[in-house]
Amino acid sequence: MGRPKRQYPLGKYRLRAGKHPDKSKPYTVVLEYTWNRQIFRKTTNILVRECDWNQSLHQGRGGVRVSYGPESARTNALLLARVTKIDNLLAEYNQNHPNQITAQVINDVLSDKPVTRKDKGKDFVELALERLESDYSRNRIGRSRYQNGISGMNIFQSFLRATGKGTYKLDGLYVSEITVELIEEYIKWRRLVKQNSDATINHALTPIMKACAYAADVNLIPAAINARIQDMRIVPKIHLSAEDTEYDGKSLTLDEMGKLISYYNECREPRRKEFLEMFLFAFHACGLRVVDVMTLQWANIDFNRKELRKVMIKTGKRHIIPLTEPAIEILNIWKAKRGNCRYVFDLVKDDLNIDDDEALYKARNNATKCINQSLTVVGESLGLKFPLTMHAARHTFAVFALNKGLSMSVVSRLLGHGSTDITEKVYAKFLPETLSAEVARLAGDINSLSIG
Repeated sequence: MGRPKRQYPLGKYRLRAGKHPDKSKPYTVVLEYTWNRQIFRKTTNILVRECDWNQSLHQGRGGVRVSYGPESARTNALLLARVTKIDNLLAEYNQNHPNQITAQVINDVLSDKPVTRKDKGKDFVELALERLESDYSRNRIGRSRYQNGISGMNIFQSFLRATGKGTYKLDGLYVSEITVELIEEYIKWRRLVKQNSDATINHALTPIMKACAYAADVNLIPAAINARIQDMRIVPKIHLSAEDTEYDGKSLTLDEMGKLISYYNECREPRRKEFLEMFLFAFHACGLRVVDVMTLQWANIDFNRKELRKVMIKTGKRHIIPLTEPAIEILNIWKAKRGNCRYVFDLVKDDLNIDDDEALYKARNNATKCINQSLTVVGESLGLKFPLTMHAARHTFAVFALNKGLSMSVVSRLLGHGSTDITEKVYAKFLPETLSAEVARLAGDINSLSIG
């Protein structure tokens, strides 16, 4: 079985004489420690000729021969006392912090610095799990995200084992040992070995990034390292041209829309009230997409013609939307607040470049997240069976329009779809009802042609 590995290194002296020493020349005595295949040295102020040096003395720790002169005994005692002191400091540290001897600890001891780990020997995965537990207990995350976070950290430990990146144990490393390079390796491993999508990898990075942010806040890792790690989330590919693919059933009935208006009138939270105005505007503006609500400019509004003229972000086509009185009423509310601004609604900064797809994608995601979080609360208050989102305004308009007898081609044009085929595919379940209504309009004339 062999001897168990020592949990801390022992020092020895060496003469720094090189491969071909000059026998008449004195060389510096160096104290040397080897740990995890790394060598750590501390130079002494003692000079010794090669012929006066005995490497086997003091059980291989090295010392001077008697030929060194009358000071040989005192010099050996001095060397032995120094190495014994450092060995004892490392042994004491290992006793107080089992299995936590690192290169930094050895360097600190050799440099006579205080031997205390900034991270206090805290395991990184353990810290990440503690932060998850804290967020979950304070209802900052749901159970699903909590469990996914635990699963993600288990996979991170598998990565450490599989790649040999663990330090003090196979599947563990200390908080202060987390690096940008390690996270880069983890991302590559999840892509190549686990074959995860970018979205899955981003979810897996969340608990790691939160742990790093906390560690930086309490000075366990440098702020610069944390800043670089926080910037490592994978930017998704931009897909602003995709069309709606199917109707998800999340639309409001006329009765539910009435309740939403009542909620708006009684709402005392200014920002939530503004989000409701954006939702209602999207509905009244013929189901305008959230990205087009977000990028709507005053230059796009013709109050005299009661029209909205805008190049739609997804299709890249210029679109004209008739504005109803409720839509104009909402615009007037915002004109009083932001008439001098570029964009109608305060969802993006006035310097946003809408030709920059990546900036636009990020802005849309941020705006959608903020609005939908607030709308979800509204939906729960109204007793809706689904989370209320901005996209529900679009579906609600389309369903209202079709059920009121507007033709599929007209609804398609109002929604800004690329073709009627898309509208028919998305709202296919409403087509039979609409067709029946269209046929019913002919009933008077057709029924007179009955053979009965």
